[in-house]
Amino acid sequence: MGITDTQSYGWVIRNAFYDTLAADSFFANHFKRKTKMVPIMANQLPYLGVYIIDEQMIPDGDANAGGVSFSHTLRIGFSVMLVMNDQDQAEAGIDAAFWKIMNLLWTNTGLLNVMNSTMPDNTRIESTIRGVRRQAFGHAQLTNQTPLAELQYDVSVFYRTYWEPVIPDTLDEVDVTVQMNADTSFKQVYTFDQSRKDRKHG
Repeated sequence: MGITDTQSYGWVIRNAFYDTLAADSFFANHFKRKTKMVPIMANQLPYLGVYIIDEQMIPDGDANAGGVSFSHTLRIGFSVMLVMNDQDQAEAGIDAAFWKIMNLLWTNTGLLNVMNSTMPDNTRIESTIRGVRRQAFGHAQLTNQTPLAELQYDVSVFYRTYWEPVIPDTLDEVDVTVQMNADTSFKQVYTFDQSRKDRKHG
């Protein structure tokens, strides 16, 4: 039993991105989170957040042909917050964080290998189709005495899933007997492989 028996591929991808960034020395002293459930406090800066923003699913191929299949566009958001009095240094700091994220993720052949990825259960990303970067200064949840610079970067990645129906009463064998005459008959047994197609994207 693998992790994708209980968790979505989007969750696995987000965690893989988070783990890749969290393991790098650039973010060693950053407070890190995977959700926005709790507000960020001043004593938790510098900060790194890696979030699932949303996930859009459209039919993969004709919607009314065959089993259910989806083309997924998963949006993952990155937030890097720094405390910096000098505005030029603040901008340079979040720009360096943006460039580090780009270099750590988009040059990673294990994360982006569409044949044999390093993510759990060989979860695979087919492509990265969109990215948006924003810069913000100041934060409503912090006091005015805390000069804050934030990188907001979100990226859309593409993958597929296939969902074949589970049929418990499968046709596994057919026995055919042809009676040629009173003394002669012909018998043939046909067997069928009912191995259920995995829900993995491919």
